[in-house]
Amino acid sequence: MNDSGWKVDTGHKSGYLSFIEKELAKRLPNAHIKADPHIQSKVKTLKKLLSYILDIQQSGSGFGWDDERKMVVGDKDQFMGWAKAKGPGDQFDLHEELSSADVTEQTQQIDSAVDSHSQPPCHGSYSSSGVKSLAGRKRVILDDNVLASEFSNISKALNTLVEAETANAAAMNAMQSAFTLEFEAQKRTDERREQLFSVLKKLSGFSRDQIVKAVLVIGQNEKRINLLFTTPDELKSEFVHQVLKRPKKI
Repeated sequence: MNDSGWKVDTGHKSGYLSFIEKELAKRLPNAHIKADPHIQSKVKTLKKLLSYILDIQQSGSGFGWDDERKMVVGDKDQFMGWAKAKGPGDQFDLHEELSSADVTEQTQQIDSAVDSHSQPPCHGSYSSSGVKSLAGRKRVILDDNVLASEFSNISKALNTLVEAETANAAAMNAMQSAFTLEFEAQKRTDERREQLFSVLKKLSGFSRDQIVKAVLVIGQNEKRINLLFTTPDELKSEFVHQVLKRPKKI
């Protein structure tokens, strides 16, 4: 759509979703894909994913694009810093939380550590620094797992985005080529219609009345116009004679 006449400075012209719906119906007549909610929802998701790409690109060096695998690549620590700067998951609708079983397992491990330290120490006074340190490490592990999961999900989503955009661009290019060919054909026919009088006047053996009648008969039909102009010069007179004799059958 970006390479077509639907693109404007503020996005796309009103009605572009209905246009996409009609074009998809031509190629997938049994899919029953509608502008609302199917296409609208997909476009909203693709725009949101695209914002992730742009934000990553603007964050500075350290990230790249793997064209073969169609995904964002970069150092894990670099991504962790970028993700943490966005806050605890506020910017990620693709956030995949740990399952309750994973959380329970981590909680049980921390509880076990707390229980083991709750017994009176054999020597010296009791200190909770060990428990706090262990709990802190567990929280770091949980945070890193969540961020790693987000990174994986975003990479997969971007891969899907690129594939969808590639397919969409191919379809739009095909439609644009078809529109261009149709426009050029119509333009050529219009130019030939304007030249019709001058071409017929060069043919010998025709009266003014016959020339006017031939223009009226031939000029009303695009096929006749193009057929006349593609007919060899030595046969054009015979072509016009046949048109004047049987205009309704040509």
